[in-house]
Amino acid sequence: MLLLLPVLFLEAQSNETIDRFLDGDKADLGTTALFIYQASGALDDEATVQKALDHLLASSIGKRYRDKEADSPIEYREYAHIIMNELELPGGFMYSWTKLPRYAARELTSRRWMPGKLHPGAELTPWEVMTSLAEILAWLEENQ
Repeated sequence: MLLLLPVLFLEAQSNETIDRFLDGDKADLGTTALFIYQASGALDDEATVQKALDHLLASSIGKRYRDKEADSPIEYREYAHIIMNELELPGGFMYSWTKLPRYAARELTSRRWMPGKLHPGAELTPWEVMTSLAEILAWLEENQ
């Protein structure tokens, strides 16, 4: 059920984009950012991966990602950093103080918003991204 939340939220998103993402072995930075920004409402359903990267690079954390390609695998710490920043999720002392990707990943793990217990540098699968996104969106719905 939770896995369906982000897919339903992105209902108007091209089925081709979603299918291509879910068929991959590794989640890529560009598509993951696209789904996060669409879920937050920052980008509309017609947005492209390039538009998502442009949005990321223009954000307060964008300088960390300027050397990354859209199709590069996304690491857990990167995903956590982008989603914590975009959705303004609450963090513990270390994340709130530093806003570093490593501590963003620790926050997602401690709140059980990511399946399993991954190393911050682990490359994510599409399933992990969509499951985590569903968990976070469900939490936001209940707590805001």
